[in-house]
Amino acid sequence: MNLSNVKVNLKKTVQKLLIPERTKVFFIHIPKTGGTSINYGVRKKYRNQYSRIESAASHQTALMLNREWDDDADMHSTWEIRKQIAIYEMFKEKSFISGHIPFDLNTWKAFQNLYLYITCLRNPVKRYLSQYFYNYYKKSEHRKINVDLPTYITMPIGKHEGSIYVKFLGGISEEKDYTSTEAIARAKENLSKLNLVAFLENLNPFIDQFYAKTGIKISIPHKRKNPVSKPKVDKEILAKIETICTPDLEIYEYARKKYLNQ
Repeated sequence: MNLSNVKVNLKKTVQKLLIPERTKVFFIHIPKTGGTSINYGVRKKYRNQYSRIESAASHQTALMLNREWDDDADMHSTWEIRKQIAIYEMFKEKSFISGHIPFDLNTWKAFQNLYLYITCLRNPVKRYLSQYFYNYYKKSEHRKINVDLPTYITMPIGKHEGSIYVKFLGGISEEKDYTSTEAIARAKENLSKLNLVAFLENLNPFIDQFYAKTGIKISIPHKRKNPVSKPKVDKEILAKIETICTPDLEIYEYARKKYLNQ
């Protein structure tokens, strides 16, 4: 064995001593569900074995690679790139991978025995309002909203926000329909494949379950506070948002019955 190989093996040995082997985790971070806080709590335990697929960078990559562009192409092209990066990181065996990445059945089949699949949910109406006000007041132009709430809920983008859980859990659909009975059923089926589901309203069960499955104790701080924490919304507007969120409300109630009773 030459000196170069000795140095490589010594480096690997030192890394294993300093950074113990961790249970590998893939975090499907659905926007405005408290995922930033969970991400922070978990990644502290994984240090340089953490890989974050960044939203803005992947969006810019999709924009550069696609000449024909519209809202649907935007979303699907960006998600496809994020999925590919995640697969790349899985083959590198990064211990903690996270990002706004939809569930992909083929990826899950390939890596289900290597990675613990987790996500976090919250009441869909609260998530909808949090997403709106966050994007309305944000300084970045990425996904920024420039219209008031009554106008937003009538726009395609506003209506699409009511089926975010269906999109992220059901996966990319060629039909681009995320409100159908079939799409909702697919999301439920995929949701059942996840190892852990957190609920923002009460994260303590998730913390306990994460420890039981990984042996890692995490604490979850409150990160990325919304500029409007308790929005006052007209009852008529709120009722319309609840209707828009019907697909996600079905997924949310299904998840609560399945995972809160574990």
